[in-house]
Amino acid sequence: MPYMQNLNDLKSQIEKMLAAEITHLSLKGKGDCNYAYYIETRDGRKYISKVEREHKETQDQNDLVVEGNIIRQLHDTNPSVPVPHVVFISDSPKLYIYEYIEGELMRCAWPSLSEEEKVNICRSLGRFHAEIGKKLAKKICEEAGVDISDLTGLRPHVIEEEYDRLIADADVPEAFKDLAKEARKIFEGTRADAFTFQFIHNDGHPENILIKDKKISGIIDFGDAEFGEVSKEFSRYVRDFPDHFGYIISSYEEVSGNKLSYARIVSNALLSGFIDIVGLYRKGGEDRQKAEKTMIIYRGLIDRI
Repeated sequence: MPYMQNLNDLKSQIEKMLAAEITHLSLKGKGDCNYAYYIETRDGRKYISKVEREHKETQDQNDLVVEGNIIRQLHDTNPSVPVPHVVFISDSPKLYIYEYIEGELMRCAWPSLSEEEKVNICRSLGRFHAEIGKKLAKKICEEAGVDISDLTGLRPHVIEEEYDRLIADADVPEAFKDLAKEARKIFEGTRADAFTFQFIHNDGHPENILIKDKKISGIIDFGDAEFGEVSKEFSRYVRDFPDHFGYIISSYEEVSGNKLSYARIVSNALLSGFIDIVGLYRKGGEDRQKAEKTMIIYRGLIDRI
């Protein structure tokens, strides 16, 4: 649904779904697959509506009906970390609506937090990922239409479109290539007993986590959720919080009773983010320095394996 051209139509449809007059409707965010609209109604309520784009740049694993339904089921289990309260799901137009969650993006809030607050948030995240694995069994995921993945290796596009191509690219620094090769060897050498399958959010990064009053006020965006191998769950945490992701993992292990492989998690994080790191390097300037710093951090993490 193109933005602006059909905005009035969208407003009218959502008013019928909510049985309330909308006083404010604006574009909150634009993703590759969906738009997110912020809504206020005459009676003072606030919502977010996630609406499928007519022309998508990529494809989430779950369409919005599946995503809305699985969030609704997860919300009903009363997790220790809030997830959206979905109030309406529509197949035509494809969208779902949830109550607005107050909070600041974790990416923005993180620098102002104390060390103790950062650790507490990380431990809350670990507990959350353990809880959702226990509360949403494979059968529930199957019935909801969530993707079921038995993949234990790297996704084919990561190998073929990203890793292999970048390893063969003469413009990629040899030090980057050497570390990526080492990470792949480590990842492929992890034992089968390191694999744990459960329901995973699968897109845990600082823009899908909201912070209010120094605590997590909500985790959003389950478009890529699946029942799959859990080491993928922690990849972005390694990349975005290299000094703190260990608290997430240890908390997960305590609550879930599952023992995770540090080597598998760290090597997967580097490999799955390698194309982004190289992309930054190619931009030059401060972005190149950021990419080089990131690889130095990964060098230190891998040396601990």
